[in-house]
Order: sequence, then C-alpha cells, then structure tokens
Amino acid sequence: MNAFASTDIELPEKYKDSFHKYCLTRIDGSQNDPEDCPFPRMVDMWFMAICIAAKEGLKPILENKDKTYKAINGAVFGSDIWRSNAMMLLAIADTGDVTITDRPHDMIRIANAYALAGLPRLISILEDGKKGDTVLDHLSDYIMELIQERNG
Repeated sequence: MNAFASTDIELPEKYKDSFHKYCLTRIDGSQNDPEDCPFPRMVDMWFMAICIAAKEGLKPILENKDKTYKAINGAVFGSDIWRSNAMMLLAIADTGDVTITDRPHDMIRIANAYALAGLPRLISILEDGKKGDTVLDHLSDYIMELIQERNG
C-alpha cells in the first residue's frame, strides 16, 4: 500500500527548468542525453536533494513563499517502497515522534522541506563542475568525494 498516493509534491516554480534540464524523461515525452541528465525521473532528483540536505546538515525549509507547481504525483511512491521507508525514517528522526508515520501529509511536508534545502546545493553541484565534463561527471565527483570522506 502506498501511504503517499494522495500526496503530491509541490515545488517552487523557480526549480521547474532545472528539473526539466537534469531529468532524462521530459514532460513532453522526449528524452534528454543521459550524460547531461543524470536523473531518470523527477522524483529521483527530488530525493537526491533530500539526501544532500540530510548529509550536509542543511536546515529544512518548512515555509515556502514562492509560487509552486505540482511537480511529482504521489502515486510514484508506490513503486519505490525503499524510498517511502526512507522518508518515514527521516520524518521520525526529524520530529522524534514515531506516530508521524500515521500522517503521510506531514511526512511529505518534512521530506519536501529537506528537498527545498538541498535543491540549491544539488543544482550548484550539477552546474559547477570542471569545464568540459558532463553533468553526470559533476554528480559522480560529488558522490565519490562523499565515499572517500566516509572511508577517510
């Protein structure tokens, strides 16, 4: 069962072009070049932003005053149980309240707050790599740095 099926992801319109630029499948059905679009779907880019925010200790952005658009349909979480479980764990860690798992809208709100905190950083990672490298190279370099940092 998909607890998030009725909960869509709303994002600030200022990120719309970045999602279209860095996600493989476009809304119009065409496909971008995978080396410059490292995310198969918008939910994958959104989730990477959550991971970056959590890893880098960025403060979640709970209040967004920008105009938003419906970016991701909640039904997508039905095929990715691991992602739903991770969002539940994030919500528990953020609130310290296990009963939040009974409130899908609150869990999505928390996950989206982390995504909003991580999106500027993710976009800068994708855009600010070495000249001549692809966007996939930029993202791979960032992930390799995290792995090397962890393995110290």
